[in-house]
Amino acid sequence: MSWAAAVAGPLSGATCLWQDLDGLHIEPPPDVPPPTSILWGWVDGVRVIRVRLDGSTALVAVRADKAGARTLPWSPRDGRVAASEGRGPAARNGGVGTAYEQIIIDGVDGGGGPITFIRPARVAGDG
Repeated sequence: MSWAAAVAGPLSGATCLWQDLDGLHIEPPPDVPPPTSILWGWVDGVRVIRVRLDGSTALVAVRADKAGARTLPWSPRDGRVAASEGRGPAARNGGVGTAYEQIIIDGVDGGGGPITFIRPARVAGDG
C-alpha cells in the first residue's frame, strides 16, 4: 500500500519506532515515509505493526497485540541500537538505554512467518 494509506489505516493511532540518520524515533508515524527500511508500530493491547518501506511503498504486517506471540528481551547492551547513542528520546521514554521486546509470530496466516515486531519493553504495571 502507499505510505499515506498505511498512516491512515494500520498506523492510525500507533506509536512507532524506527532509526534513521537523526537517531532513534519513538513517536507517531510521520506524514512522509521516513528514511528507513523498517518501522515498527503498536497500539497497546490492540495491535502490533511492522512496515517494510521501499520508497513510498509500505509492505505492512498487522497482528493482534500478543496474539500467538512469544516475547523475548532485546538488551540495550547487545549493540543493535548503539549507533544512535545520544540521539533520540531518553531511555525513560523508550530510547537508547531502555529494554526492548521482540514479539515473534511463528506462523503468519498459514505459515508465512516468522515475523518480528519490536517495541520498548513493558514495565510491570503498564497498561
